[in-house]
Amino acid sequence: MRCHANGAWLLALLTGAPGSLGAALITPTDLDGLALGAMIAGPVGPEVETTFVDTTGNGIGDLSSSVSCPSGFASCVPSTNPPGALYTYQHAITPGIDLPNDPPFPSPSTVLAFDGADRFSLGFPAAGFVGIAGYSFSDADSVLVAGTSIIIEYLPDNRLEWRLSPGAGWDTGETIRFFWQTTQPPSGPGGQYTLGSTMTGTAAGPQPIPIATVPSPATFGLLASGLLGMFGIYWRAPKPIKRTER
Repeated sequence: MRCHANGAWLLALLTGAPGSLGAALITPTDLDGLALGAMIAGPVGPEVETTFVDTTGNGIGDLSSSVSCPSGFASCVPSTNPPGALYTYQHAITPGIDLPNDPPFPSPSTVLAFDGADRFSLGFPAAGFVGIAGYSFSDADSVLVAGTSIIIEYLPDNRLEWRLSPGAGWDTGETIRFFWQTTQPPSGPGGQYTLGSTMTGTAAGPQPIPIATVPSPATFGLLASGLLGMFGIYWRAPKPIKRTER
């Protein structure tokens, strides 16, 4: 059995798994349980197929990304959607292989086997992030070693990172689907995503339209702890929370 929810954080603390200074911890949500509507159909279709490429030009994994509207949307056209519509960014990642890419994304001539991948991250701020992210629990259960935890952090620079505990066994040819939710539709496939461990590579994928103010990790920490709100007719400002260094 995997540690999918709050227990993952306890396990990380007890085992000494490293964390990021100043990051907010996001409790994983199961992608399998989400009811989603239609996908946005971009210039290359509803899914963008690209490759994680290392600094020498070798492929180290496959990335297939899509963006969905909420359940009930028969089509997903951001320009006609109501304000505040929720968009679910999904990413199917398979280390060590490369499926055919969409143009204009080239396929590298060499693809390296990649065993032991242990992290996936956004290379840009998660504009409009609503504090909900996760992965397919069934995918993780089918390919990872028993007892593995996947920790999600909302970093101080407003990026998201998924980290697997040591020895998770995410190896060549094994697919895990990740997701995160935002109020911002994609501006196009200009975002950079990273897959890493002993090797590191980047791939292109959908990036949300920037907004003037991106919620900070501290915002989610305050909301989660219940320190922000109204008490009777008076509002009490929360005291600053000192982050625990891990």
